[in-house]
Order: sequence, then structure tokens, then C-alpha cells
Amino acid sequence: MDRDERYEMVIEKSRELFGRFGFKKTTMDEIANACGIGKATLYYYFENKQDIFRSVIKKEFEMFKEKISEILSGIEEPHDKLKAFILARVTKVEEVSNYYSTIRDEYMENYAFIEKERKDFINWEIATIKTILDEGIQKGIFKDMDTEITAIVLAFSLKGLEFPWIIRQYIIDIEKAVDLMLPILFRGLDKK
Repeated sequence: MDRDERYEMVIEKSRELFGRFGFKKTTMDEIANACGIGKATLYYYFENKQDIFRSVIKKEFEMFKEKISEILSGIEEPHDKLKAFILARVTKVEEVSNYYSTIRDEYMENYAFIEKERKDFINWEIATIKTILDEGIQKGIFKDMDTEITAIVLAFSLKGLEFPWIIRQYIIDIEKAVDLMLPILFRGLDKK
């Protein structure tokens, strides 16, 4: 097994352990054992458990970006692209929340750390939304607007929906919620 394969194996095994036991209860020894490597080898790749967790988060975001890009590449109409983006995003938040149910209990303790690691992802989201809005304006579907600010507002509005879903404050059908939200959103974006 080469260096890259071993690194990816550590990320995947750590992802499973964090999902099952949470960040706090997962130890470096457990990660090394799950990977079938010595703890010293683990420290060759990662500085500490937080470094591994950071890499797991980055991997999650990379996989999500790939999924979204794949979904959007097959859609022409800006309304449909925006709907697909929003639906995929909120669905992924629900999936990740379910997978990492033990981390959900630690969410507030890890919030600052997770948000710091999310910065690149949030910037990617804003750029993706901006591209969809620009395309909608160019096609004469959306009214003229400052697409940068609108994309930022939309991205952070979606982000604001995450917390209640993550902590299971409101358990609702996500697809239904998106279908209810989109007409309101499109009324504000569409050319009259």
C-alpha cells in the first residue's frame, strides 16, 4: 500500500469511527488499530486527532462538491439548477447529521472548529450560487441584481437552516420544505 492509499484508508476508517463513537470518544489507538498500522505510523501522517478530524471534514466537503458539480452539469435551466443545488445541499446536511449522530451531540463544542474548516466550502457554495444567478440573468430569467451579495445571502440563509436539522429541533420532510421555499425565492429572483 503506497502513502496516498494509506492516507485515504486512515481518513475512511477515522470517518467510520467518528461516526460511530464521536470525536471525543475516538482515540488515536482505535484509529491505528482499525487501520492495521502502528500509532507511530499514524503520527507520520497526522499531527493529532484534530488533524485527522480536519481531514475527514475536508474529505466530506470534497465528496459533496463533486456530487453537486455532477448533478448541476446535467441541468440547463437556472431554476432547476438552483432547486437541485438547494435540495442536494440540505439532503447532504441531513445525511451527514444522521451518519455523525454521535458528533451531533458534540456539535456546539466543535462548532468553531468545524466552521473554520468549512470556509473554503462556503466560498465554493457562494461561487456556485453566483454562477447559477449570473446564468439566469444572462438567459433573461432572473432580474438584474448584485449576484455576489445575493449568493452570499442565499448561502448563509441555507446555512441558517442547518442547525435546527442537525440538532433535530424540527424534523420535517426536507424535499417538501425546499418545494415550499423555492416559490418564495423565485418570486424575488424572477424578472417580472
